[in-house]
Amino acid sequence: MRQFTFASCALYFLTGLTAISIGSVMPELLNYYHVSYTIGGRLIFVGAMGFLAGVLLTSYLNRHFHPKPLLTIAALVIAFAQFSILMLPPFPLFMALYFINSVGSASIGIVVATMFIEVFIGRQAVAMSYLEVSFGLGAFTMPLLASFFIAHGIWRYLFVVTAVLAVVLAVVWTRISYSKQMVDTSEPLDASGSSDAQRPLSAHLKWIVLGLFGFIVFLYGGFEGSLNNFMSSIFMQYLNQAAYYASISVGIFWGAMVIGRAATAIIIRRLTYSTYLLMSICGSIVSLLLFIFLKNALMGYVFVGTLGLMMSGIYSITLVYANYSIPNSAHLVTPVISGLSGLGAAIFPAFTGFAIDRSGMTVTLWYIVGIAMTYLIFLLVINRLRSGRPLKITKHLRRAYSDFAARRPRFRFK
Repeated sequence: MRQFTFASCALYFLTGLTAISIGSVMPELLNYYHVSYTIGGRLIFVGAMGFLAGVLLTSYLNRHFHPKPLLTIAALVIAFAQFSILMLPPFPLFMALYFINSVGSASIGIVVATMFIEVFIGRQAVAMSYLEVSFGLGAFTMPLLASFFIAHGIWRYLFVVTAVLAVVLAVVWTRISYSKQMVDTSEPLDASGSSDAQRPLSAHLKWIVLGLFGFIVFLYGGFEGSLNNFMSSIFMQYLNQAAYYASISVGIFWGAMVIGRAATAIIIRRLTYSTYLLMSICGSIVSLLLFIFLKNALMGYVFVGTLGLMMSGIYSITLVYANYSIPNSAHLVTPVISGLSGLGAAIFPAFTGFAIDRSGMTVTLWYIVGIAMTYLIFLLVINRLRSGRPLKITKHLRRAYSDFAARRPRFRFK
């Protein structure tokens, strides 16, 4: 089972590397192709659309084929895309290759997360934290590698690293085996996983709760995506920091994310999923508010660190909480959560950039706070529905579900 876990984490490390690879060498790419940052933004959007396409495709394939060949093929797809990008083909082809690369990354994310949800029963959050740490390490490592390659004038060969690793992992996954019977049941459970207090949901409430989970993870994707893409700009425009010092904020943010994800494996054994998420999103909001009100460069770096710590486990625990609330439906729940998170990360940053241009950084920061506050409000709605105390709006949601159910959706909850 250790081989299975290690190989899965290695795949997530690979996706962390590839997720940041283009952004790490973006100035060099744009200079090579003689295109503007607007075109660079389109490239990032193409990658986001590739991720969504990968989610949709993999959600279908994952129900009809064994995970091992899917992971091998996905790793080979990434290897092909990265080797081809190394050649710096004409820019339209480059964009197509980045789309293909994102499809492979999404496939790995969906298949591995679904396996972990189904295999590590009762301790999915602890297991998922290992994957999230691996992804964070990949995202943290890639800028360091990029700096080395750029300094030596060989930035294009950065893609050799990811391509070779992808080929190695494709071979490794032809030899990996796993089963639910291999799990060590003596390992500590999540606090929620060890509880029998979960209230079963009726079929119509499952659809409503899934829709609400999809909405809040869509918001979270936009929250994290906005900060990820504009952290340096925030420090430059709001705190008047030079570009070099502003870029340090990204490293602090991701370093804190990695530390926080490692700590999640311990914390989640003592806190229920809902309590963890409430504390995390409230801590994120407080950190961002203090950042806005104090408007101090030194304290700004401190609050970026606390923001990274608070946000570190929100995505993975939201995914686990959704699967816990709607059991035996991982093949539906996991791609819905992953896909909507990716969609939020694609759409909201576009509005964030527009807000910076039109309304200034202060208004934009309050817009980002608003995203986090909306997540908190709808998380409270989910908790109330699961507790058996429905809100008045539930009537309207039930009516909407009845109209939806009349169309006989292909997937039915057990």
